[in-house]
Amino acid sequence: MSRKATVTKPQTLQPPLTPSAELQLLNVFVGKWPTEGLSYGTGQSKENPYDSPVRWIGAETYEWLPGGFFLVRHFNGQIGDLPMSGIETIGYDAVSQTYSSQIFDNYGRIHLGQRTIRDGVWSSSIGTEYRTTYTFRNDGNNLATHWEWLDGDDWSVLTDSEGTKVN
Repeated sequence: MSRKATVTKPQTLQPPLTPSAELQLLNVFVGKWPTEGLSYGTGQSKENPYDSPVRWIGAETYEWLPGGFFLVRHFNGQIGDLPMSGIETIGYDAVSQTYSSQIFDNYGRIHLGQRTIRDGVWSSSIGTEYRTTYTFRNDGNNLATHWEWLDGDDWSVLTDSEGTKVN
């Protein structure tokens, strides 16, 4: 007895004519951002979370995929002697009303996350172990980023960095 494969007719995609207002809020990220700051994960203690800082230097570039429905972030940098690079895709799901992201890095890790905006400040959660706050100043030309990581049951500072948009 042979089986027949079931073939379904492809759906015709009819994207909206323009990206939603929610997607357009991500425009503040678009551009090239040289960044530098300090990372505190190595040698850190709960009593002194800012102990043993390591220099962080890098660059991030945010750009829209054609159509303007997904924002892509390329990042490259050094945390001390440790290289860090990867890409992130960010989109908006109108049904769930959430911004979601996927991050792929040079260590083979894949992180799933969500972003939110409140009172002009962006936040992200990456899995259950990291969270980030992005604060824009100077008409969106300066970006302060604060990373935290879950250390047991407590959140500890991981990285503080500053960037200035160059284009």
